[in-house]
Amino acid sequence: MSIVRNVKVESRDIKWISDNFKSGELIIDNSFQRRYVWIKKDKISLIESILMGYPIPEVYLWQNKTDPETGKRVHSIVDGQQRLGAVFDYVSEQFSLEKKHLEYQDANFSGKKFSELEDDQKAMIWGYDFSIRFINNSIMIDDIKNLFLRLNRTNTTLNPQELRNAEFNGEFIKLADEISKHPFWKDYNIFNNTDLRRMLDIQFISTILIFIRMGIAEETSQSAINKVYDQYNDEYPEAEEDKELFMELLNVLNFILKGKDNLQYIAKRKTHFYTLFTLSFYIFRIKLDSANNYQSVSTKLEEWFAHYKNETNFENDTVRALLDEYRLLSQEGVQKKANRQRRLDILKEYLSA
Repeated sequence: MSIVRNVKVESRDIKWISDNFKSGELIIDNSFQRRYVWIKKDKISLIESILMGYPIPEVYLWQNKTDPETGKRVHSIVDGQQRLGAVFDYVSEQFSLEKKHLEYQDANFSGKKFSELEDDQKAMIWGYDFSIRFINNSIMIDDIKNLFLRLNRTNTTLNPQELRNAEFNGEFIKLADEISKHPFWKDYNIFNNTDLRRMLDIQFISTILIFIRMGIAEETSQSAINKVYDQYNDEYPEAEEDKELFMELLNVLNFILKGKDNLQYIAKRKTHFYTLFTLSFYIFRIKLDSANNYQSVSTKLEEWFAHYKNETNFENDTVRALLDEYRLLSQEGVQKKANRQRRLDILKEYLSA
């Protein structure tokens, strides 16, 4: 079905956008949309453009359902989430127009929240028209996802994981998303704000799920992640089993990291975290599960990574050689299968020494 024949172009002002966000008639569909990406300076730049009277790129909305009783039409944002979200946040008093982020820093709206603007400036914002392409509900969700991908594939601000989020809505990505909400990640600050905004936490967790399902020798490239998403999109019979194991291994890591500053510092680097996670799998599998054993492992790893972090070395020649090799493998070709396996083997050898 041709999407063009089912699209009408109309103008809607910011008052309409705000009202429809509040009423729930304008929504973000997380089945294909990425997480909210814009940071404050991006939002401020957009509001400044509106106050200066500059045009804003058009927005795509999809009428995906109508309440038969009330006639309320719900529209999903296909393209323009960042722009519409920014204007709604501003009129909702979520941020001010900080001077440092303005191109015209001496403008009389500098530093002001919406409620602090002059009346004519408020009226300008409320009455500012967006050009909106309305797609009617005869278009199916798969066609909408394809449209979103086509609109954004040439947009360099979309990373591979954000594109995957639009293309896949199956069992594997759902499990990765569920695991990303576990408090462990926040407790140890494994992901920074950029990771969270750009869905890089989902991508990294996906590589760990690949390890659980297929082993350390499996590729973790972008194309490999796509392949696994496709393979386990419709059916993922081992999902609960993999989730349970993932939770167990996070518990092991919690025992190892808790109270160890050097380990917590080093775990924020994805290369080391991946290695520590695979090591926790090894520890779990050999049933090294007493508190004393965990404490011994934690203490030895704390010493190892203290030397790594401070660029010092062990007196023991054998252990020193292992650390030198680990340093090299953590700096060059970190995603190579052989290097990932060797980093794990080095830590296993060190712990057994």
